[in-house]
Amino acid sequence: MRTITRRRLIGLAAAAAAAAPGAWLLLERAPAQSGPPEIRYGRDRCDACGMLISDPRYAAAARRPDAALRYDDIACLVRGAGHAVASGVADGWVHDAATEAWVEAREAAYVRSPAIRTPMSSGLAAYATAAQALAAHPGATVFTFAALVGAPAAGPRG
Repeated sequence: MRTITRRRLIGLAAAAAAAAPGAWLLLERAPAQSGPPEIRYGRDRCDACGMLISDPRYAAAARRPDAALRYDDIACLVRGAGHAVASGVADGWVHDAATEAWVEAREAAYVRSPAIRTPMSSGLAAYATAAQALAAHPGATVFTFAALVGAPAAGPRG
C-alpha cells in the first residue's frame, strides 16, 4: 500500500480545486441531448432576432448536436434553423397555439394569417394537426414545415 505524503495531498487538492470551476462550466453549458430546451419566458432571448421570448404560443426551439436554440416566433425558427430541421440535421419544436404543448416542427400543421398577432408579425401559428389548424382558422391554407422553409420534406427518421 502506497502512502500519500502531506505535500502530495496538498498538490492533488490544489489541482482539483483549479480544475473544478472549468469542469462545472462545461457541465452547466452542455445542452441536454434530447427534447426541446427549457425557455425562461421574459428572460431568454431569441437566437435569431434577439428579442425576449415572451409568448409560449409562438415560441419555438431547435437542437443541433452542438447547440440548443430558442426562438420567439416560428418565423425565427424557419430563418435560423429551418433547413437543418426540415432536412433532419437538427430537431425542432413549436408550440401548439391552442394548448401551448410542444409539437415536433416537422409534424405540426401551420397557418398564416394577418389576424394572428405574433412577436415578429409573421402571422404564423402551429397546431398538432391540420384538423385543429382548420378548426381554429376556417378556410385558411395549412402548410407543412417543409413548405414554410421552401425545402423538400425529410425522409423517414431513424
